[in-house]
Amino acid sequence: MDDVDYALLRLLQDNNQQTVRELAEQVGVSAPTCLRRVRALRKSGVIRHDASLLDPAKLGLGLHCYVEIALHLHSAMAVQTFARHIKQVREVLHCSEIAGSTDFLLHVIVRDMAAFSNLALTHLGVANNVKNYRSMFVIREHKDDHRLPLEFS
Repeated sequence: MDDVDYALLRLLQDNNQQTVRELAEQVGVSAPTCLRRVRALRKSGVIRHDASLLDPAKLGLGLHCYVEIALHLHSAMAVQTFARHIKQVREVLHCSEIAGSTDFLLHVIVRDMAAFSNLALTHLGVANNVKNYRSMFVIREHKDDHRLPLEFS
């Protein structure tokens, strides 16, 4: 990867709906060269997915929270079983296995407290090896950015 690839990535993180011609002009290469590079970035997995970012509030998803999960059992199978289960829960946007006093950190988004309560009762119970969980509800977001910091390139 070189400076042109990083420039393309920065542009695509801001707006992946630009045409190849527009991208090529901004990074100073020909359209065929630009297209070849973008395809190579996709094929290599550097660009892993193209998607539209939606506004949760406009869709009625007004309650955001982070949930720390502590498991009863910590065997590889128990951890994998919980991870597989939680991957299927649509309200969980991110699930990270973490080090420290808890085992997982979830980012959850739901309509309201009743929906969160239902999620907790259904997915964060003893049957799913959850020893305990701690919820932290978001009051207000001050930064919500999907772009990776590529300035080091």
